Amino acid sequence: MKLLNSTARASSAVLAGALLLGSLTACGGGSGQAAAKVDTSTLTLAIDSDSASFGFDPLRVSAAQRQFFEGLYESLMTLQADGSAGPGLAKEFSYNADNTVLTLTLKDDVTFTDGSKLDAELVKANLDRRSDPALSAYSAVAKGGAQEITSVDVVSPTQVALTFAKPQPGFEKNLASTTGMIVGKNGVTDSASLAATPAGSGPYILDPATVKGNKYVLVKNDKSPEAPKYAFDKVIFSVVLDPQARANALVSGQADVAMLTSNTVDFAKSKGVGVSQIGGTVNTMVSFDKIGKTAPAFAEEKVRQAFQYAINRQALVDALHKGDIPAWNALPKDSAGFTKELETKFAYNPDKAKALLAEAGYPDGFEFTIVAGAQTQTDLQAVQKDLAAVGITMNIKMAASTDEAFAAVATTPLGYAPLSWDNPVGFMYGAVLNGFTNVQKATDEQLSAATGELAAAKDDAAVKAAATKLNTRLVESGWMIPLYEALVNQGYNTKKVAPVEFAGTNAYPLLSSYKPAS
Repeated sequence: MKLLNSTARASSAVLAGALLLGSLTACGGGSGQAAAKVDTSTLTLAIDSDSASFGFDPLRVSAAQRQFFEGLYESLMTLQADGSAGPGLAKEFSYNADNTVLTLTLKDDVTFTDGSKLDAELVKANLDRRSDPALSAYSAVAKGGAQEITSVDVVSPTQVALTFAKPQPGFEKNLASTTGMIVGKNGVTDSASLAATPAGSGPYILDPATVKGNKYVLVKNDKSPEAPKYAFDKVIFSVVLDPQARANALVSGQADVAMLTSNTVDFAKSKGVGVSQIGGTVNTMVSFDKIGKTAPAFAEEKVRQAFQYAINRQALVDALHKGDIPAWNALPKDSAGFTKELETKFAYNPDKAKALLAEAGYPDGFEFTIVAGAQTQTDLQAVQKDLAAVGITMNIKMAASTDEAFAAVATTPLGYAPLSWDNPVGFMYGAVLNGFTNVQKATDEQLSAATGELAAAKDDAAVKAAATKLNTRLVESGWMIPLYEALVNQGYNTKKVAPVEFAGTNAYPLLSSYKPAS
């Protein structure tokens, strides 16, 4: 049996933040931060999406919500500060000789908020939920998936064995995010209860001061032995969808940490706040419907390719996202699969876009509707003009509710989301091939093959070759229409919070990583 030391790359898909509506009024952007009394017991995070729009079932969200759910639940493995996977509810793991069976050894004396205890039977009950198609975080391990778990068996009260359809070395890293979070007995028996009531063993519990969709208040879970590792007694996730409002909230002292867009960084810095940055998030238009169910034109690959040529990415960045990077690659610049060739091959060329539309049978273009939120409206309006120039009419409908925003994956052909490719294989299996960006069940043999090749790659050269194939096919197929790579910016009150640190290349800092300023 070996200690946990494998590299973790938690999968990340951020759809919610791109689609939802704002909920906190912008304030004046004065110098309130400097004057605010420093309270080191409470940390207020201004975030860009509703962390729990689907309730408190961690298997209904993805790694983008990991930071929030990390407060309520523990995972079988945990993401470490350096980006590797470390012990979680499973303190040890081992594989059999051909890597088809992963055996986990569980911690002792773990209690959930519903009073239940951690044991192998509970872990099995959680993992057996993988057959529920509503659980997006389990898409990667569901029946028929390339990382399918064929059975979960109780070895002893503290050991559980996962058997795979194919060898899965390194699978443990999949358990270091929401996929590996374990729900207590009441929640796993009656999953509907998780819509309103968490059932975790995490370092925090949900406080009654929570207002769903507006602010989520977490207070220390005195029964959790992990709680002392978290510096703040209370953590408030304040949902502030408007980028300038988030910056203002930080500057004025309403928030201690805020997710900033690049075009608000200079403003925030000018007011004396600190900013930690990391790259890797590609703002991307995602083709939800590749079979033409909601808009027949999207079934044609040439139509999806036409979008690649029709959009002037440099102009978009120059006008709206100074400091960010125009993107023709689906994967970010630091990815092994990044290639300059795509920048040339799909350079802005409206004439080429018109020609492709004509070849696809749409010489006069076509019309469709996209659902937008406060964060995406301006970008979409810029893209709308580019598309109109080649004959495509894109109607922009502002989401009237969170439910409408999330339902757009099934009701509209195209969406817009910031995507983090920290774990390309996990994201492909969990979101692109089988998950929420493909509810119409489209298939692409090249994408599946490239993903499988990347999953099996044994050295850097093999990883680069497979990742490049994957990246290139994502763009050529039009499943992904990248627009620009944004820096992830965490602004923080320097008088209260230490410089924010990211976990390896993960775009979302660990909740445990926030510390008071010294």
